[in-house]
Amino acid sequence: MKRIACALAGLGLIATAARADDKVEVQQDKNHVKIEKKHKVDGKTHTTKVESKARHRAGGGTVSKTETTSETNRPGLGNDSKSKVTETKERDANGNVVRQEKKVQH
Repeated sequence: MKRIACALAGLGLIATAARADDKVEVQQDKNHVKIEKKHKVDGKTHTTKVESKARHRAGGGTVSKTETTSETNRPGLGNDSKSKVTETKERDANGNVVRQEKKVQH
């Protein structure tokens, strides 16, 4: 959907020019987008995964759910970090946001 593509472009994952040590995978369907990006710098590996799904509600409107997972692996045992952000938006038939929910896990 158009909203999903705009949201992902806003994250800068699609618009980022790939370097020689970057790996970007995009899988796209009508109502489902999955992007995985790996970036290596000085022994550190940054991995970002974005999965966005949308569906139509009965009576009009849409529900879109976006999950973003970020991982950083650095040399050493205790130097790794992970975060997961889940965002859900429900819109009515006119396009107004009815419900918005955002969860952050570290």
